[in-house]
Amino acid sequence: MKNIIIAAGYATRLYPLTENFPKPLLKVGDRNILERMLDDIDPFPEIDSHIIVTNHKFTPIFQEWLKTTSYEKTVTIIDDGTTSNDKRLGAVRDLLLAIKDCNINDDIMVLAADNILEFSLRGFIDYFNEKGTSVIMCHHEPELKRLQRTGVIIVLPNFRPAERGFKSRI
Repeated sequence: MKNIIIAAGYATRLYPLTENFPKPLLKVGDRNILERMLDDIDPFPEIDSHIIVTNHKFTPIFQEWLKTTSYEKTVTIIDDGTTSNDKRLGAVRDLLLAIKDCNINDDIMVLAADNILEFSLRGFIDYFNEKGTSVIMCHHEPELKRLQRTGVIIVLPNFRPAERGFKSRI
């Protein structure tokens, strides 16, 4: 399984802090956000490599960071070629770029590089192995303002995805 980490955003809401520095490499305590994620995932035997997709502006910073780290699995940095927020490819196109550039024909785990999780992803991998099919992690968010800044799915009471046209009564 390949671990693809999307780190190609420009974190404009955090300017000036992230104007010239990628959010995933910001330190929180003694480690940066990305290291916290990789430290959790790297020991999983199912994962055989990590692929980090970033933008052209931050690629040199990620390459310098990579020289200072040591992980069991190979870490590859992919430059998506963009240099500004208004020209970014977006998560899906960055994902497709990684799949094409690395010639991936394997299971993949896709993560956003700027999330600080308060739990291990071990349970998620175990769930994937148990189900033997694609899975997606989600959480309940009751606050409308926060929902407007993220992806939204509708699920039925048994937590199965709703079919197209399903009208929620929330």
